[in-house]
Amino acid sequence: MASLAGERALRSQRLLRSLLQLRTRRQHSAAPAHVIQIPKANIYRFGDPNGAQPVLRDVDWTVREGESWAVIGSGAGEKTALLETLIGNMRISPPPPGGPFPSLSSTPRSISEAIYLVSFAHRPRASGGAFYDYTARYGAVREEDRITLRESMFPEESGLIRDNMKSFIVHKSSKTDEQHRAAVGAIERARRFEELIEKLRLKDLLDLPLVALSNGQTRRARIVKALLEQPDILLLDEPLTGLDAATRPTLLSLLHAVHASHNPRIIMGLRLQDPVPEWVTHVALVQDGRVETGERNAILEKVDHSQVQTTSTVIPEHHSRCTEADVLVSMQNVNVRYHERHVLKNINWTIRAGDRWHLQGVNGSGKTTLMSILTGDHPQSYTQRGPTTALNLFGSPRHRHATAHLRARIGVVSPELYNAWPRARNMSVRDAVATGFDGGFVPLGPDGLGVGLHGELSVAERDQRAERVDAVLSALGPQTWGSHAAHMTERFSARPFAGLPAGAQAMVLLMRALVARPALVLLDEVWAGMDKGMIRAARAYLRGGGVDETQAVIVISHWEDEVPWGARDGVRRFRLDGGVGTVL
Repeated sequence: MASLAGERALRSQRLLRSLLQLRTRRQHSAAPAHVIQIPKANIYRFGDPNGAQPVLRDVDWTVREGESWAVIGSGAGEKTALLETLIGNMRISPPPPGGPFPSLSSTPRSISEAIYLVSFAHRPRASGGAFYDYTARYGAVREEDRITLRESMFPEESGLIRDNMKSFIVHKSSKTDEQHRAAVGAIERARRFEELIEKLRLKDLLDLPLVALSNGQTRRARIVKALLEQPDILLLDEPLTGLDAATRPTLLSLLHAVHASHNPRIIMGLRLQDPVPEWVTHVALVQDGRVETGERNAILEKVDHSQVQTTSTVIPEHHSRCTEADVLVSMQNVNVRYHERHVLKNINWTIRAGDRWHLQGVNGSGKTTLMSILTGDHPQSYTQRGPTTALNLFGSPRHRHATAHLRARIGVVSPELYNAWPRARNMSVRDAVATGFDGGFVPLGPDGLGVGLHGELSVAERDQRAERVDAVLSALGPQTWGSHAAHMTERFSARPFAGLPAGAQAMVLLMRALVARPALVLLDEVWAGMDKGMIRAARAYLRGGGVDETQAVIVISHWEDEVPWGARDGVRRFRLDGGVGTVL
């Protein structure tokens, strides 16, 4: 009997143990899967020598199914490095035991198919190295410039290649299972395409030349293209950059719905100054080489926004003088048309020395076209002549100015210039800054200080230019936003421009726009790519005398707080709506 009782007790213990194990397995299976898991590792660039400092250290990041994440960074470099780690462009040491994507390990897709990164942040080699003519979009006269958005980005969905909608509609009996699945998938892709272009207001743009679209419109199209590929995880780096206020909620609502369906999961990279969508539950804060992760509110409490908001420094109220001699730009009934498309309609705008303007307007309203008229890059700037039409720049009609002369009198920062900048040449930072004197894109003259309008500089002119380059580098160099060592400026000025991080390249191009003290300065998305220290230094310089009463500045931005000056400083607003301009 004792032995029978013992056997029963043993069986009861085994049963209890089995039940406990089953419960544990059920609890484990009920727990959210790990979509991303990087446990306590350093992130390095591939090719870095042994002993190199990691780009990011002690990264401990787990993303669980059902969570909504944003990666927030003070500049494009570190934030983008974390996102690029997820697509295999960085080395994780030690590597995660089961790989960084545990729940995707059983998928038959490769990582390049499963994880997509679409970046709108400034990239150090945006143009691939060679310079290209970024003004081509204004004319679109070459055959390759007539390629439409539909032909360039959505040929399959539009039926412009082998498959078309008729070939998608098939009877299963006449096709193999594999062919039938492909046909059904094509129909679903076409349906999704129609839905996405409708939601992001791209339907009416499909047959326009790609080069004629605004930056914001092109960015929306890139997001649609990525969503159509249906990766498991879609990484969007700075998706709100360059989008107008009306488009942002629409895009964020779409991304929320897509993320909730896990088709695909969305992780956004945001700047410190970007609003964090309400549906984001968790944040990875990247700054100073480290990543802090956790629930949204806990992490956002640690974000210091004060360094990227408009400074509250009190300066004398700004009043620009209004005499005819100070008029830099005068537009009277300026129009731009592309056949039946009327892009700018009877624009009347006067810009005077000392003016500070904020140019506003939704994506596609004509802002970039208007800027190209101001700079003289647009072919139709020459045609603004007539009894009631005029475009006068610096006191003379546009057609009396050589474009090269205008480039020497107008300082420009823009996404187009950044992307087109020649990076294949071994151009130093100092040389890049000095190109701003003549407005060119390569160093000229024996010392890289340019040749002036007459083809040669006097000794005094060379000395003045050299001193001015030194002054701008001292005012905006790394000692003002990075290291405090005085010798950093000299070392920085000798570095190759192409080897700089994206934020530093953006700072150099701002220096280039300001170095000649041009009469007119155009700042389009000027802070893109910069970290908080760079933005703080640049704001302080612009507000503290970096531009003076003889210069007019136009800031093109969808964000009010990106304008360095406020109402007390005399900022005025010019708004474009459907090609019609209004002074607010």
